[in-house]
Amino acid sequence: MEDKFNPDKNFDMPIMNPVKIGIGKIITMAVLIAIFLGMWFLYYELYIFEAQNINEINFTVEKGETIDQLAKRLDQENIIRNQWLFKKYLVWKGIDKKAQAGEFKVNYPITLMRVATALKSIVFQGEKTITIVPGWDLRDLAEYLAVKEIIKDEQELFDLAGEPAVLYKNKLLSKLPYDLKLFNNKPKSVSYEGYLAPDTYRIFDDAALPDVIKKLAEQQDKLFTDKMYADMKSQGRTVHDILTMASILEREVKKFVDKAKVADIFWRRYENKWALQADSTVHYAINKKGELFTTKEDRNSPNFWNTYQYPGLPPGPISAPGLDAIRAAIYSEPNNYWYFLTTLDGEVKYGEDLDEHNRNVRKYLR
Repeated sequence: MEDKFNPDKNFDMPIMNPVKIGIGKIITMAVLIAIFLGMWFLYYELYIFEAQNINEINFTVEKGETIDQLAKRLDQENIIRNQWLFKKYLVWKGIDKKAQAGEFKVNYPITLMRVATALKSIVFQGEKTITIVPGWDLRDLAEYLAVKEIIKDEQELFDLAGEPAVLYKNKLLSKLPYDLKLFNNKPKSVSYEGYLAPDTYRIFDDAALPDVIKKLAEQQDKLFTDKMYADMKSQGRTVHDILTMASILEREVKKFVDKAKVADIFWRRYENKWALQADSTVHYAINKKGELFTTKEDRNSPNFWNTYQYPGLPPGPISAPGLDAIRAAIYSEPNNYWYFLTTLDGEVKYGEDLDEHNRNVRKYLR
């Protein structure tokens, strides 16, 4: 039977407290206002507030300076006013990992956001560019650094990196204080010839020589990939072997295709205990510049880098090899040649035996 409505019957209906409803709305409104004010504060501090009302400001990040130190100093110099927010913004944008030492410029308006963003773009004031050419040896590098006024004289480089074409017997050359995989197999008895990568670099005007050498060595270290290390190991060769061979290739021939072919010739001569007979090693040993060929007197030099007198690889590199020469030394191109020569026009001619080589000599060099 259907129930009929009874006005006297009690129903369990919740009764809303108007006071509680009012408090809830107030709290919600307060939270929203707080969020709005917080967002406005952040926006104002980051994008609107100007630490200084000027058209341009310059500041410096010192070498080795931490983000905490930088924030404190910029606050003291009235370039920013909120250290905490500055550091948080750098972390949020990932700028803390990209910032590097140098000179920076901020144009009007000088806001916290613009100061932080400027850290990604160095002005390069107080810096200079140096270019190390593939095929240069330590003598060339020393002369160049002296001209660039990075060192006082050439001996300053030799005191740190070792003398060219010198085999240290009684006095072992001290190791440079850089933790690089590149140096793992380097003999202490030879200089750091070949271990300093040819490239273009930006350095500070007041950069100390050890810092410059470190930059060049780190660049050479980066060129060797894990695969290259694995391939060298499978060939039974070390980085020192490869750098030594690559340095000879760099001075012998110009094109990569020729470097790869000549590398195969030299490696086969090496494995068969032949003398490499590379004129470039003789030039290095006796410090002879500007000549393509060697004389009988040159080739009779007793220096250990003279590959006419001493079979096998020389004790160490003879120049700074570029990446092409390094890759050619690792990934040589197999061929049937045993001899080669470079014509006066720079073209490389190959011979499978001595007779063919002699014919090439008569045809292209006489």
